[in-house]
Amino acid sequence: MNKTNYQTVEKTRFKRILEEISKLDYRELMAYWMDQEVMEAEMYHKLYQLSRDVNWDERVSKLFFQLYKESLGHAEALLKMFREMFPWEEPPKVSVAPLEVELSEERLKDLVYHGNLREILEYLMGTEKLAHDVYQYLAEKTEDENSKATLTWLSNIENGHYQKLRNLYVTLFGTEPGE
Repeated sequence: MNKTNYQTVEKTRFKRILEEISKLDYRELMAYWMDQEVMEAEMYHKLYQLSRDVNWDERVSKLFFQLYKESLGHAEALLKMFREMFPWEEPPKVSVAPLEVELSEERLKDLVYHGNLREILEYLMGTEKLAHDVYQYLAEKTEDENSKATLTWLSNIENGHYQKLRNLYVTLFGTEPGE
């Protein structure tokens, strides 16, 4: 598949997922983002482990571990908020595809073991920026104040992740990322 067709397919996929997310009620939205944060944490933990195997700059593995802990913390915070708001309910199962494109464990290993740190950081910055932009967009579109507050909080978190990755990129490579 050529790049233009791939981009068209990805834009269509992204638009469909965004439409599905925007239809979720507050309970479903919280459950969805809890799952997203857990998946993000798992990816950062795997990157942490792999980066230690290849002896990259210590700052890389430290940042991946920090982002792993933060993502888990965000999932826990969302679960706590859910339990406080809906004490007699379990988070619902939501069958909306992940918004952020996830790298398979095999692809992560390939990138790490071939020394593609620049590509990994650019990818991660792109997903964090995408998540920030989507949360911000959804916050602007929702009329529910609880949803708006949660989405704004998540938007700020993702922006913080982006900034940490960007700062490491600039420190390691001496240039701004070419997103």
